[in-house]
Amino acid sequence: MIHGGNIDKISRQLKVPSHKLLDFSANLNPLGVPAELKDTLLESLKEIRYYPDPEYVQLRTAIARYHKVDLQTVFVGNGAVQLIFEIANALSYGHGLVLAPTFSEYEHALKRAHVQVHHYCLREENNFQLVMTDLIAYLHLHSEIKTIYLANPNNPTGNLITIADLKKLVVFCNQNQRYLILDEAFINLVCIKNSSYGPFLNINDNVFIVYSATKFFAIPGLRLGYCLIKNPKLQKLLVAQIEPWSVNILAARFGAEMFQAKDYIQKTNQWFTKQQPLLYQQLKSLSALKVYPSTTNFFLFQCSQLNLKNKLLDYKIMIRQCEDYYGLGPNYFRVALRNAAENKYLIKCLHQCLEKGK
Repeated sequence: MIHGGNIDKISRQLKVPSHKLLDFSANLNPLGVPAELKDTLLESLKEIRYYPDPEYVQLRTAIARYHKVDLQTVFVGNGAVQLIFEIANALSYGHGLVLAPTFSEYEHALKRAHVQVHHYCLREENNFQLVMTDLIAYLHLHSEIKTIYLANPNNPTGNLITIADLKKLVVFCNQNQRYLILDEAFINLVCIKNSSYGPFLNINDNVFIVYSATKFFAIPGLRLGYCLIKNPKLQKLLVAQIEPWSVNILAARFGAEMFQAKDYIQKTNQWFTKQQPLLYQQLKSLSALKVYPSTTNFFLFQCSQLNLKNKLLDYKIMIRQCEDYYGLGPNYFRVALRNAAENKYLIKCLHQCLEKGK
């Protein structure tokens, strides 16, 4: 499996310092770590000689308060990926479903749990948008599928599933003994606000909602994710899988304060609201690209120049080539949203690469 953001590897390959590279392959907040939380990280260094609280009461309480849920609803992990793997092990039913294309770690987690993977292919002619009625009809025909993994918005397509459609799927899952794992890693970076299913989660829902602090707060090296579960049966299943001390003390202290970074959150929303539609229009202006609409901080596009990723490395720019996504090929690429100057430079370099390729 390939992931974006492998800046150390490219730094070694090009023999240039990592800070000289512009990484459009990882979908992170370009504002960087919130300045108001750097002191929190420094202070937490004093605590690294102690074990973290295995119940993470302070961290979970902050998350529970933000989402307006009870403490027992919240589970934390060493990034969202750890929780995705633990959920797969907790359920471990014979057959599971993932979209194609989507984040590769769902399939990896299912295979590690010895679950047979079914791919539900999204249609390119429909801009890879999921049609919920079609998916539910497919699930009716395949009763052996017990677990469904969905990213909302989806990665790498950037498509968002509406709350109305999610409610239909949750009703189906509750009535048919299916389980929905809903990954909302990018939900705080979408054009349509109030798109999280969290406020609609009920005690009888066969649903796990997974969140990541990585994308919004730009902390991929810190590793912090969490999950909301209201169903007591599902809570017990996940408790049996959770590793002790899975979140380090720095991440735990950061997470307990992250939702208090009001200024940072406001600036992030201002950046996203202005730059997201602007980059979309700039990418669409390049006639050699077929750009798909996105609701989040990255864009998928097609290009006939299969060496485009390597060409951009000459300009010290990293982008994500998507040939390893099931359902895509080497002619698909993904770029992240960065600040205005960096986005402008990307478009300039893309234009030069595409002109040279004619």
